[in-house]
Amino acid sequence: MDESEAMLIRRCQQGEKEAFAPLVRKYAGAASGTAYVLLGCYEDALDASQEAFVRAWRHIKRFDLASPFYPWYATILRNVCLGRLKSRARRKTVALAEGHADGRSDADPVLLAERNEQRDRLWHAIMRLPLHHRGVVLMSHFEGMSYRQMADALHIPIGTVMSRLHNARQALRGHLTGEAP
Repeated sequence: MDESEAMLIRRCQQGEKEAFAPLVRKYAGAASGTAYVLLGCYEDALDASQEAFVRAWRHIKRFDLASPFYPWYATILRNVCLGRLKSRARRKTVALAEGHADGRSDADPVLLAERNEQRDRLWHAIMRLPLHHRGVVLMSHFEGMSYRQMADALHIPIGTVMSRLHNARQALRGHLTGEAP
């Protein structure tokens, strides 16, 4: 973590709310992207990332300044997203809006970008992965986290991270080539 980020977090830990805004600005894009990959809905992703920032602020005093901020925040975000996915599964409802199963409208720029055939296939392949595989793919390829950062965020050994990532990549390859079960 760079010095300026550590200084901002120290100020947050002392109760200075204004010091949290630069952290939110710095990581908002990555946060909403992460949440989108997990949730599959742009509006839900924005809501989840905002909720995770609120939770991070509430628990900032627990943050260890020796660790990088984003992996800690990403763990909170993933927990928020997993909670939303579990809630969705319990309700067994699907949001329908303007003919799209995920509630997005035709004006959504993310939806327009997804119409690219290759991106769409990759997206669907990622969403077919089990959550523990999807999570390591997300952390590695979308968040750029190292094996150590992933292991720390997930509270698992590095070897397990490596194994999950390998298995996730194999499964993705199978889904994309049509060789998956």
